[in-house]
Amino acid sequence: MKKAKIILLAGQSNAVGVGHCQYLPRHFSPEKVKEYMDGYENVPISYYSHDKHSDGFVKTGLNCAELTKDTFGPEVGIAEVISQKYPSEQYAIIKCAYGGTSLWNDWLSPSGGAEYNPASHDDMNIPENYRTCGWCYNEMMKVLPDSLKILEEQGYAPEIVAWCWMQGEADACEEQHMPHYERRYDAMLADLRAGFAKYFAPDCKFIDAGISQTWPFHVQMNELKRAYAAKIPGGVFVDTIAVCT
Repeated sequence: MKKAKIILLAGQSNAVGVGHCQYLPRHFSPEKVKEYMDGYENVPISYYSHDKHSDGFVKTGLNCAELTKDTFGPEVGIAEVISQKYPSEQYAIIKCAYGGTSLWNDWLSPSGGAEYNPASHDDMNIPENYRTCGWCYNEMMKVLPDSLKILEEQGYAPEIVAWCWMQGEADACEEQHMPHYERRYDAMLADLRAGFAKYFAPDCKFIDAGISQTWPFHVQMNELKRAYAAKIPGGVFVDTIAVCT
């Protein structure tokens, strides 16, 4: 059975994708823009992104997001690099992201803490049996197994080789969230790995990205992320502020 290497992508707005397609011609050649528009069929994506569902795997390209119209997310750059560097290997991206969401509540996993308020999303009609944790985590628990099943039915052996997490802005607005963030993030990864143990590669990378200076407690959040990535096996911290300055 042929292996399919899986990259999990999750988080809030910057994971959803807030890059505007209209600006691409300012920075890239017409040929490269067309490449992005055509998408990467050899690196398909299955996504739930701000109320937009792919209904299975599709080509990774522009508009795999719905936070605003005609935008793109980090999956495009991921697919571009993979397509160039590993053309003979099968990769796939599974994405679950929703703007403005917090680990404090929306992404809280079952072992993340008792503080979750199950009534906080009554208007979303979440079934009672899913109310032990955050609704975003619940959605990921639907998208992930469904996507893995599709690949298995296609004859692939899925292996999760990377977890990409772009989140923290919502929590960096609340000082009281800071002391709990690492514990909740650690719990979420533990719950995720426990639930899908047979799929995780032994050398899986856990990639976390820093948040911008816009948020009140961005310094504390980024230091927390950096320290956590340094202490866990496979941990990687991307200093987005340093990259963009």
